[in-house]
Amino acid sequence: MAESEKIKLLLVTGCSGAGKTTVASIAESLGYYIVEQIPSSLALSLIDVFKKEPQTYGKVALFVNLDKFEKVYDTIKDEEGIELKTWGLDCSFDELMSRFRLTRHIHPLQPKGYSLEEAIASDRTNIDKLRPLFDIYIDTTSMSEKYFRAYAGTIIGEEKSKLFIFFSSFGFKYGLPRDSEIVIDARLLPNPYWVKELRPLTGLDEPIKEYLEKSEVTEKFLNGLYSNLDLFFEEMMKQGKGYVSINVGCTGGQHRSVYIAQTLYDHYKDKYKCTITHRELSRNEEAN
Repeated sequence: MAESEKIKLLLVTGCSGAGKTTVASIAESLGYYIVEQIPSSLALSLIDVFKKEPQTYGKVALFVNLDKFEKVYDTIKDEEGIELKTWGLDCSFDELMSRFRLTRHIHPLQPKGYSLEEAIASDRTNIDKLRPLFDIYIDTTSMSEKYFRAYAGTIIGEEKSKLFIFFSSFGFKYGLPRDSEIVIDARLLPNPYWVKELRPLTGLDEPIKEYLEKSEVTEKFLNGLYSNLDLFFEEMMKQGKGYVSINVGCTGGQHRSVYIAQTLYDHYKDKYKCTITHRELSRNEEAN
């Protein structure tokens, strides 16, 4: 069967509160037929229905709970006639606690006798076990609703002819992004933090750029990154990969990592489909 004739099937799971409803909304807006919470025993029957009516079910997003995901995946993973892509949505314990308390929603496990803390802990244990099965794993902890919608929408609506690159900056002292694929350590660059007048600024500000660009280390570092990333992106394209996440870190995520991530984004944005986010800038703004 030709690739163009296959049913595009997104199989999505994740921690409650991590963003499944948002992904469903985005997928529906992009023409996907949405199916939620079917019994795993009906998965093959549902696939048969999709195949019989490809005009209606050419693109389907199937959402299942964490405890049902592996069984549904095992049932349909080798099925002919579908182009399967698996998604896992994660979020930190503290952020999930905050989201549930803010929205006053009930976690699906609470009516079964779990406390909210126990329910969230159970979800996060389960998603860690399932992670090897995900083609796409997204940690939504530090993502705004607007950015997450853009991020997920880009992946769902990906074009075969272009590679999508997601650049981000972060601070190592706040932890490595859980969805990291490629991590670049910018801590070898001169640190503007130790220059009093530069300390309150960010890597997006001109004085920080000028400070870093005066260093030969910065020039050599960037040239090395361009050389390696050029090769990497070209090979990703040849292998038909759809997207890649590039995470740039420094100590606090305010100066060096922001500058490098933004510079890489500006360098590649006209060749590839790129997005950029700076995880810690909102944190630093709140602290100030």
